[in-house]
This record gives sequence, structure tokens and C-alpha cells, in this order.
Amino acid sequence: MTRWGCTALQYKTLKPLNLKKMHPTDDTGAALVMTALFLTVLLGFSALVIDIGLLYINRLALVNAVDAAALAGVQDLPYSPTMAIESAKQYATTNGADKNGLSVLVQNGDHEVKVTASKNVELYLARLFGITNQKVTASATAQVGSISAYVGVAPFGVVKQDFIYGEQYLLKYGPHSNPGRYHGNFGALALGGKGANHYRENIKHGHQARLAVGDWVDTEPGNIAGPTAEGVKYRVDECQHYPKCTWDKFVPGCSRLVVVPVIRTLEEAHGRDSVEIVGFAAFFLEGTIGGGNNGKGSDSAVVGRFLRTVLPGELGDAGDYGLKGYKLVN
Repeated sequence: MTRWGCTALQYKTLKPLNLKKMHPTDDTGAALVMTALFLTVLLGFSALVIDIGLLYINRLALVNAVDAAALAGVQDLPYSPTMAIESAKQYATTNGADKNGLSVLVQNGDHEVKVTASKNVELYLARLFGITNQKVTASATAQVGSISAYVGVAPFGVVKQDFIYGEQYLLKYGPHSNPGRYHGNFGALALGGKGANHYRENIKHGHQARLAVGDWVDTEPGNIAGPTAEGVKYRVDECQHYPKCTWDKFVPGCSRLVVVPVIRTLEEAHGRDSVEIVGFAAFFLEGTIGGGNNGKGSDSAVVGRFLRTVLPGELGDAGDYGLKGYKLVN
């Protein structure tokens, strides 16, 4: 006991103050700022990916539209530039091009058609950054030229000459047709094989192998009237269009449209011999004369009208015999 009769005071040791608890450091604000920045960047990347994808898809569609338009228009060159322009415009708009952003030019001496199209694409997430739309542009040029190689020719060798559009020509001669025989040759060709059966199939379906300017091919000697008439009748009857195709109004791809090799000469051929291809020409198959279309009779000359037309084929250095090919050049 103390002097005053009281128990001694029990003193406890004081612990140091925790200043951190009294004044805590608050990171919440900084975290919110970082999150906002991160979301902004993420949103920006999302806008970039989505809207760039949208631009890519729209430009791809525009490229397809101008390619189709150029290939459609060039098929009327070099003979009908005005029609080429109209065809190109029609194909472009049909395939999604905006006519207000469309330009079609015929150039290079009526041997090229150039189609250019543009389109404003509405953007979505990019609007958050003030970008509402973006213009995409596409251009295509198609060229027409002489065909130097072709697959599917009929087995008739027509001697080179100055052909006149719409005129009748003998694609194969007969024993009694002018100018008559050339040392046993009548204009028939042995393409890919010899004999009447092979020759008949080539008339029906065309020779399904590539022939090019400068190639030498064998002749098929003899009149071979029956196979000639049978093959020609098959092709004439295959035209199923209504009304029936005529030389001045035929449907593209009609079976009566035949492509034949233009050969240098038959004068030098003796019996089965080789002749040189100098080009290709197109004719509208009208039938046979002399032996009829039933394969009977001693004469089976083949008659066709000369056409100026454009078909898919290899372009190259070849003489101009009315038949043109086309391709995209850029």
C-alpha cells in the first residue's frame, strides 16, 4: 500500500500510433483512371477491327462488281463502244455499285473498257471518334484482242481471206461445190485423231484441246459426207432457244456458233497432209448442202455465215479474222 492507503496504479506501456491507419493511402481513384484509359483503348481497337472489316467487305464487293462490269462491257468491243458502256454500267449497278459513283470509259482505240466505282461506307464504332463514313474505290480494266489460241474448234479448215460480215462461206467443200477439191482434201481436219468417227465427234462437240496460231494440224482427206452431215445436223438441232437463233441474232453459247481454224492454204496439201493455223474465225452454222442434213447423198458441203464476235480465249499476236478474245488487265 502506498502512503495514502491506495493500491499502486498499474501503468500499461503505450503502443506507438499507426499513422497509416489514421491517414490511409487511397488507390481507388488511380485504378478508376487506369480502367477508363484501358477501356478507351480497347474500344478504339474494337472500332478499328470492326470498321476496317466493314470497309474490307465493301471494297471486295466493289472489286467484284467492277470486274464483272469490265468483262461484260468489253465483249461489245471493238464493234459497239456505246453498247459496251451501257453493258458495263448495267452489270456494275446490278452487282451493287452506286451509279452516282460510277465511271465507264472506252479507251485504247475501242479495245479497252475501264470501270471505276466508289462508295461511301457508313461506320459504327468509329463514330465515337467523330468518323462517320469512309469512301472505298475500285477500278478494273478489260482488254479485247485477237484470239491466238482456242479450245473447242470445229474440224473445218477455212483458208485465210478477207471475210465479209454476214456473208456465206463454205467451211467444208463437197465434190461438186466451188472451188472443188484440193488433192483429195475438202477442208476437213483430223484434230486429235484420225478417222470418220473422231471427225464426227469433233463436229458435234468441238475439239477439246488447245490449238494455237503457228500449230500444224493434219487434214482429213475424202468427202466423208455422212459423218459431216450427221455432225452438223446434231449442232443445228441442239439450238433449243425460242425463237431459233439466226446469224444476226443468236444467244451467246448457241451450238450453231462454231469457231474454226483459219489455215494458210490447202493448195499445198496432198492427201493426208499438214496445214498451218494462222488464226481463228467464228461462223454461224447454217447446215449442209448437196447431201442434205440426213447424211445421204454424195455431196456434203458445210455452209456458215461469217461473224464478228467476242469470246473467251487466249489473246496474242494473231491475224484479225473477226474473232476477238478478252481478259482483265488490271
